[in-house]
Amino acid sequence: MSAGQPHLIVATPRDSETQRWAQHFRDAYPQWRVDEFVPGRTATGAHYAVVWKPDACLFSQEPGLRAVFNLGAGVDAMAASIPAGMPLYRLEDAGMAEQMAEYALYGVLQATGRFRPYEEQAREGRWKAHRPVDRRQWPVAVLGLGVIGRKVADLIASLGYPVRGWSRTLRQAGFPCYAGEQGLQECLASSRILVNALPLTPQTQGLINRDTLARLLPGAYLINLARGAHVVDEDVLEALDSGRLAGALLDAFTQEPLPQDHPFWGHPGVMVTPHISGITLREQALEQIGSRIALLHQGREAGGRVNAALGY
Repeated sequence: MSAGQPHLIVATPRDSETQRWAQHFRDAYPQWRVDEFVPGRTATGAHYAVVWKPDACLFSQEPGLRAVFNLGAGVDAMAASIPAGMPLYRLEDAGMAEQMAEYALYGVLQATGRFRPYEEQAREGRWKAHRPVDRRQWPVAVLGLGVIGRKVADLIASLGYPVRGWSRTLRQAGFPCYAGEQGLQECLASSRILVNALPLTPQTQGLINRDTLARLLPGAYLINLARGAHVVDEDVLEALDSGRLAGALLDAFTQEPLPQDHPFWGHPGVMVTPHISGITLREQALEQIGSRIALLHQGREAGGRVNAALGY
């Protein structure tokens, strides 16, 4: 067991964000020391770092760090900066899963056109009922069955859509699950809506490409709520223009903010959102990170540790 109270340092790309999160931790854990990272300053002696896309010099400036806690679920942005062997912990849900499940469901409703006729009729003052969507014609593939992907898949399945899931290793669920390269091909071939909830790793980078999209059922729809680097933009645009894809709801991009001259802006088949499908909720994040720091400081194990070999 470590003597004394935990000592934290907070590091993010913006001073205002760093100050805000540092104050949140001070308010939530007033007995702890919480510092704000400033490049070039003398080491504070912090035990734990709470970060979001931190400057790599954090780790040389603070050699006493015992563990790092990421203010998000994805840790791909940390891969190049964190020292080998440094324990890294990520948020597991913290209120994001429900948001991302809602986002995916909105995409499914966009794909099926469930309310599109009524939106048009309302503008024209017309009263006419349409046949309901046949959900059997809109099977959904969810790539990634971690906490977030499973929440997405369970919600969509609960509404009667045929759901299939794919992950690195085979999972058990109340819907068909696949794993491996052959499993991915089978999952895609029987799906019309593709929801990407994968972690970004060298193996999944560029996975949403020409070949992947070509295996989906005709008139397919893409929903990306993971990382922009999963998607080959040119291949998505080609699939949209050829009619292979009927549309796409995209929340993450290789370059953010998305450049104003990017073809996704203004494309009739694309809806762009500014990486808002799962926003970290402050109270849940504070509780989750704080409880894990308390466990580590007592010499105990804590959940959420990233497997360095897998990248998540």
